[in-house]
Order: sequence, then structure tokens, then C-alpha cells
Amino acid sequence: MHAKSPFILKPLTIAISSLLATVAVNAHADEAKQTSQPEVIKVWATQINNDSSLLSDDIDAKQADHLSDLLRDQPGIDVGGSHSTVQSINIRGLDETDLDISIDGVTQANNMFHHTGNLLINADILKSVDIKLGTNSVLNSGLSGGVQFETKDAKDLLRPGEKFGARLHANYGSNDYFASSATLYSQLNETVDGLAYFTLTDKHNPKNGDGDANKGNDGEIKDGIVKFGWDINEEHRIELTYDKYKDAGDYYLRSNFGSGWNVDSDQATQHVEYTRETISLGYDINKGDALTVHSTVYNNKLEYAPSSTSKGISEHTGFKSLAQSKLELAEMNHTLRYGLQGNHQVSKKDSASSNTKDDKANTFAVYAEDEVQVMDSLFLTPGVRYNYYSINMYGNSSASNDLDKTFTDFTYGLAGRYLLNDQWTLKASSTQLFKGPELRESFVKSNSSFDQNLKAETGVNNEAGFAFQDKEFIGLDSFGFSTNVFRTHIKNYIDNWGSGKGTYTNEGDYTIKGFESEMSAVKGDLAARLTYSHSDSRNDDTGDALRYEVGDSIGLGVNYQIPSMDLTLNWTTMVALDLHADTDNDTDKKGYDVHDISVTWMPEQYDRLTVTAGVENIFNELYYSQASFTSGTIKDYEPGRNIKLSVAYMF
Repeated sequence: MHAKSPFILKPLTIAISSLLATVAVNAHADEAKQTSQPEVIKVWATQINNDSSLLSDDIDAKQADHLSDLLRDQPGIDVGGSHSTVQSINIRGLDETDLDISIDGVTQANNMFHHTGNLLINADILKSVDIKLGTNSVLNSGLSGGVQFETKDAKDLLRPGEKFGARLHANYGSNDYFASSATLYSQLNETVDGLAYFTLTDKHNPKNGDGDANKGNDGEIKDGIVKFGWDINEEHRIELTYDKYKDAGDYYLRSNFGSGWNVDSDQATQHVEYTRETISLGYDINKGDALTVHSTVYNNKLEYAPSSTSKGISEHTGFKSLAQSKLELAEMNHTLRYGLQGNHQVSKKDSASSNTKDDKANTFAVYAEDEVQVMDSLFLTPGVRYNYYSINMYGNSSASNDLDKTFTDFTYGLAGRYLLNDQWTLKASSTQLFKGPELRESFVKSNSSFDQNLKAETGVNNEAGFAFQDKEFIGLDSFGFSTNVFRTHIKNYIDNWGSGKGTYTNEGDYTIKGFESEMSAVKGDLAARLTYSHSDSRNDDTGDALRYEVGDSIGLGVNYQIPSMDLTLNWTTMVALDLHADTDNDTDKKGYDVHDISVTWMPEQYDRLTVTAGVENIFNELYYSQASFTSGTIKDYEPGRNIKLSVAYMF
């Protein structure tokens, strides 16, 4: 299943990657953008940062009620599923089980149930979203990059001189939900700050673009977060976080199949509770260029519990620590980044009808890279990572069928960036991949068996690209474009979909080729961005595409400010091209185009008030995401036209 493209990527070599480079153009683009905007304090805004992007986006105006509202218009990334329990991140055709995803430093590597997602997250409280397209550094795990989410704390919200604050927020969607949230935050004394946040979403069955109800969506989402921070002194800070998220309602068990299939198959809804409970302790050291350290220890537990007598449980206990030091050595500037992480995971099925054992996995990694300024315009970054992974899963009959294996490997990376001049920059990288097999899904286990020769997934990700950025270019305040081309080769790929049943085995080798391109421009109060993404995956032996191949997509975003009226207007267009099956095992996926508009009012005389109105899916398109589960009869249709209104006031 492949979209046709005129671009063909040749294999790269480490030697080439050491000669090329990239530049951090975000700062220049943001500076140009800010010069044309009125000075408005935005303490609830959320930023999306994309390594391959020219601009970091303020996503506060999107009024997101699903993760797809936040990320789907970003190049190289998609979100599969329309249901609240299915928010599956997809990067370059690989789904969440192959990505490095975290919330406030807490790993979200779960494999719960192949009819749900593995990530429970609330978009409203997010401070930032850091997207890594592809694994381009030994600091990151996963096969195709990942996403790091960070939530707000009291220091982000308190205005200068304030000791206490509060925010009340209400969000109405005509198709068909209502959400509200309340946030309290305070500088409790000279060194201690705190935040308490709670949100409730009451949702029903929205209508798709044909006017048919997407049944099986009637439920409630609750999320409560409590944070306490302690500034021990100017260089040391500790932060304790507790987060409880619960999505409960009358849902179909096969929620990723969409309403149509479930209705046609006479499936009945049942009461489902899907919860996440996280507690984490963060410790930061900031000694300037000499040393910065961010460390986290955590416990993260997910439970998927339908009204049947069984529930799936995935629990992680672990730690992460990443440090950075800048120094001069051998007459060259060095930026050292180094760290380690460990995780113990337990996956189990809690069932009254059967006595099942726990599946367990242990992960440990230590890594370091050194960004060396070889000359004024050339930077090289070599890196090394040691990976340890052990797994123990019980068989379906006797101990001889158990899988008890340990995998270890050193992986290496080399990246470069070269500044041709003030406008042009080149980049390239080559990074080896390693990923131990995921624990099989928690909710369905009893029918699975294991290939005793199961191997870890390995491979290499090669990338090259260029960026151009200039101010006052052809009459514009700022203009830039960039292209990033990649080739990812994965050996011994494991398809984690439905891994709780059948044989758990390697599916052969895959090669993924593609690119992400972007063009951005700013003129006065008008800013625009155009993106194009392409990915093409093939099994080296069969030619089959990955199950969640996304193909080609085009994004257009336009932002226009009217300072005299305290208004900001946004238009977003997302276009996905048709995907045509190349083999009998592939499925055709129909293309679509979706358009959204919003307007935000932040009155200067009432600068604590924010009112946002918008229309999502303006033309009532009947569509499903390319990253959603699809077959000849299964179409997980997204909601149709939705009129949104949100009001927030900060005291």
C-alpha cells in the first residue's frame, strides 16, 4: 500500500553524515513572528516543538478534545482512532508501541489491548509537546522517534508578583460534548509552590460526515493532577506529581473498529473503565553551562476493565536521568549530553475465570553523546548507547513454552550540521536502532505462544536535509523552507497488533523511505505554513506495507492577527492522499481533506479573559485517519462538523 512520489531516497553512509548539518531556525522564525504581534501575556498557551519544523506552534486555539486535534496537522506525525480510548500516535507509519512516548518524563510504553490505544492523556493541561521525527540520537529509544509531553506547573501560571491564582474553563462542542476544568496554583511560601487541576468531559455519540451517530462514545473523562515544587536553593529543585486519569462509559469492546462495524455486527456496548494513575518525583540541578541535570523516578499504572470479569493491567516503575555539560577541550567547544534510565514493567490479566501469571520486562540503558564544534560552521555529534533488555512471558500450557530471554547491544550514532552561511544549513545523521520485544498485550493473553528464536528489533535510521531561513526576503518579514529525507531499515520487525493471541514472532525486515518538507512565511500580522510529508514502507521479502502506513499528507496553516480588535484568526487545512494496495495483504485507504477555522479574543482591557470560537471539519467531510485501523469492512469514521466555543478566565 504505497502512495506514488517522485522522490527516491538513496542509502546514506556515516561518512556523509559527518559532513552535513542543520541549524536551529526556530529562534529566528519566532523572533520575526513576535515582532509583528501585539504584546499579550499568554500564560495558558501550549507549544508544539518539532525537530524538523521551522516554527514552534502555539496550540492553545485548537480547543483539542482528542490528541488528533493537536498533532494531526504536524508534518510526519498522525494520530489514529476517533474514540477517546484510542489515541494512537503514528510517526512515519509506525505506531505507539514502536515509539518513545513520555508524560513529564514518565514512560508510556504499554501494550494494553489491540482494540484500544495505549496512551491516556489530557490535552488541556499540556505545557509543551516535543516531537522527535525518527531516532536521530542515542539519547532516544524507539524505532521511529517519539513524543515527550510536559504538563504545566504553578511557576508556569503565576504572573510576576502574584502569590495565588486560579483558572476556570468551559468548552462546548455541538457534536456532542461539554468540558470544564478548574485550576488552582500558588506560591505557598518563598520556596514551595503548588498546583491542583481537575477536568471533566461529558461526551455523547457524535455524528460523522454522513449524519450517522458514532455510537459507543457515551461516557465521561476525568483527570486530576496535583503538583508540589520545592526550590531548595537557586540551583536545586524537587517536584512531586500525582495524576489520576479515568475514561469510563458505555463503549464497544472493539472501539477502534468504529461505530459502523459494531452496529452491523450487532455488537453490544458495555461499561468500560480505562484508567491511568501516575506518581513521579523530579529533581533538577542547574549550575549553568557547567552542569544541568533532570532526573525522574516514577510509578505508572494503567488498567483496562470492561464489565466482563477480566481486566488488563500494565505497571511501570522506573527512573530517568539526563545531564548536560558545556566545556572547552582541545581548543574546541563541546556540549556533552549523558544519562541513564531503567524500567521494570509488569503486565497481567486479572481474571476470575483463570489463574494467569505476570509477564515481566526489565530495561536498562546508559548513553552519551558529544556535540563538538570542529570549526565555526561545522558541528559533529558522535554518540554511543548500551542497551539491556530482559523479558519473561509465560506460555499457554507448560513452562517449556515460556519465553525467558535477555537482549544486549551497543548502538552508535553520528550526526553533523554545517552552516553554509547565515541563511543555508545542511544536516545529516545515521543512528543504529535497538528495541526489545514489547510485552504482549495485557487484556488478551491465554491464546498466545512464542517463537523461541524471537529476536530484538534492530536497524539503522539515516537522514539528510537542508534549511533556508532569512528575514526581509522578497518583501516578507521572514521566510524559510526545509526538507528532511530519511531511510529507516528495521530488522526482525514485530507486529504488536493482537500480540496477545496467536504466535509472537518476528515478521521480517522493513524499509521505510520518505521525507518532510516545510515552507513558512511571515508578513506583518499574517503568518502561514505549508507542509508536505511522505512515507513509504515495504517488507523486504513480501512488499507488504506496514499495518498503519500513512502515505502522503499536506498541511496548510494560516494565522492572522487584528490587534485593533484583540482578535487572532486561524485556518488549518489537512489533506491526506489516497493509499492504493500493492499486495493482497494491503488495504486501500481513501484520501480526505479537512478544514478548521477558529477565532480567539483576548481583550486588552480584560487580559485575564480568553474566548475562542471555531468550526472543526467545516465542510462535514466523511473520513477516517490513515493511521486508524482499516480493512475492507472497517472504517473508523471521525466526527463531522463541530462548532466549538470555549471561555476561560484567570483570577
